Amino acid sequence: MAAAALVFVIVVGAGIAGWAVSRPAAATPSGTTVPATTGTVSQTVTASGTIEPAQEADLSFTTGGLVTSVSARVGASVRKGAVLATVDGSALLAQVNAAAAGVTAASALVASEGSTATGAASAQAQLAAAKAKLVQAQAALAATALSSPIAGTVAAVTIAPGDVVGGSNGSTNGTSVSGVTSGANGHVASSSSGAASAQIVVVSPTAFLVTADVSGVDLPQVAVGMQAQVTPTGSTHPLTGVVRSVGILADSASGASATFPVVIGLSGSPTGLYAGGSADVSIMVKQTSGVLTVPTQALHTAGSSTVVLQLVNGKQVTTQVTVGATYGRRTQILSGLRAGDLVVVPSSRSAGAGHAGRARSGKGGANRRNGGSGKATGAKATGGQG
Repeated sequence: MAAAALVFVIVVGAGIAGWAVSRPAAATPSGTTVPATTGTVSQTVTASGTIEPAQEADLSFTTGGLVTSVSARVGASVRKGAVLATVDGSALLAQVNAAAAGVTAASALVASEGSTATGAASAQAQLAAAKAKLVQAQAALAATALSSPIAGTVAAVTIAPGDVVGGSNGSTNGTSVSGVTSGANGHVASSSSGAASAQIVVVSPTAFLVTADVSGVDLPQVAVGMQAQVTPTGSTHPLTGVVRSVGILADSASGASATFPVVIGLSGSPTGLYAGGSADVSIMVKQTSGVLTVPTQALHTAGSSTVVLQLVNGKQVTTQVTVGATYGRRTQILSGLRAGDLVVVPSSRSAGAGHAGRARSGKGGANRRNGGSGKATGAKATGGQG
């Protein structure tokens, strides 16, 4: 996936005062007039991410045998505790019955050996062993039914009636769940590793996470609790979310430029998302208010100075300005204008060689490249003209 990059976004609003230094205009090109405006600059880290379900249960039989039924169907909704598949438990049922008979016999022995201390101790030991054997047999019989530990949607089924499954290492439960604890008989595990070998996979249908690959350059700026926007590939409507965790171990599959996993929990219950889908992620790491900007196209060079054509009392005058950072199509004005001052944005025909394009930075310029990220530091302006 692409590495993360630092981006600036400016939201334009009403403004505060500055000052103007004006002189008569040398030329009067055609164009439109727009006001200088103030707003809030949002510094963000962008990255590519992968959509994942917030909860995923990877189910596998731990008791081997012949698969006798599979009720799970891909896409079907299931409730918590629903039995999704079974294996033949006839042999295990016989073991349970035998173990129960052993407990009955041991209980009778305890009753008959109560007259002597030695006999009573031996009988009690036999009873304890018989009870343990019964519990083990009952657990094995219960494991012939594979049930879902979460309510969700069936995402994968790799078994069918008639298959023979081997069971997994004699554990008491073949369930691993990412995002939630699966209970006394389960454990929390990574869904990526569990799903590869799972016989049935159940995922949450409306709760999703996004794992973004953030570069090492940008990682120190990201913290748990920061707001984020996530735009699924092919969508024009961003979703909101919050950073839940920031990884400190680099993704070994990221190639030459190390990236780190940042997990974002999406807000609400979004629909139309699919596990494994890609998305563009924008994490807001800083905001600065009261930034005065004008359209970058309004800036011109006059010798060693940067100027704008300002509309004053219906006339265009040349006003020298000091510029700061360039935020995409808008540039910060440090001095020379105040909020509400009208500047001329020339039409494409009238924009000549003297047009400044992207203004030279006075201080704090953002027109640079984010080291090692492979993406230029950029921005977009919303809420203003030009």
